[in-house]
Amino acid sequence: MTYPGAPAEKSILPKIAIACFVVGALVAGFFVWRIVVTAPRTPQPIEDGVVHLKKEGLTIYASIPVLTPPCEVQDANGNDVPIKPPTGSETITINGDSWYVVARSTRTVPAGDYSISCTDDETSATYAAGPKSSVFAFVLSILGTVFSLLIFIGLGVTFLTIGAVTKRRRNRPENTFPTQPGAPGNYPYPPVPPQQNHTFPAPPPYNPGPNPDRPQNRPQDR
Repeated sequence: MTYPGAPAEKSILPKIAIACFVVGALVAGFFVWRIVVTAPRTPQPIEDGVVHLKKEGLTIYASIPVLTPPCEVQDANGNDVPIKPPTGSETITINGDSWYVVARSTRTVPAGDYSISCTDDETSATYAAGPKSSVFAFVLSILGTVFSLLIFIGLGVTFLTIGAVTKRRRNRPENTFPTQPGAPGNYPYPPVPPQQNHTFPAPPPYNPGPNPDRPQNRPQDR
């Protein structure tokens, strides 16, 4: 029951909506950072034999699909770096040029200079190298950005809508005292007509009849 002058209850739904917006912005910001980190970049040609990697990991690309890359990799100390073909087909297109992933380092190698030689007498493929990257990680980062914005913004809008509807219902005038006489909605239906004032005639004066028991009313002996 609402009493006049009682303080209105504050809803927590707007705060939850704001929290959803903030969390959504943070999560989306994280995935945007992942997009920048995992975005494919133009690989370096390996004709010179030495490739400088600014980031850890090593990926070898070819201009055409190659089943078994005829490449060998050594680090700056002359140690062999094991490589292996990818588990699936991965292709990146940069500036209109398509590059096919043909090998990756089996372990995460640090950034630095690496000697790469690819001897391919069977195809006309051109080879290049770059940091370790994953097309799937790049795509997942994009999807994460989109879905995080849709989910958290949708939740925030939903909580704001529910809060607005609840506040509107709370501010709607109500029958504060339903049992108070004369309150709206408590009038009898149909209305009872007011009582009319009736005027009654004055009673006649009291005039008792003759009483034989009274001496003055006894008959005189004749």
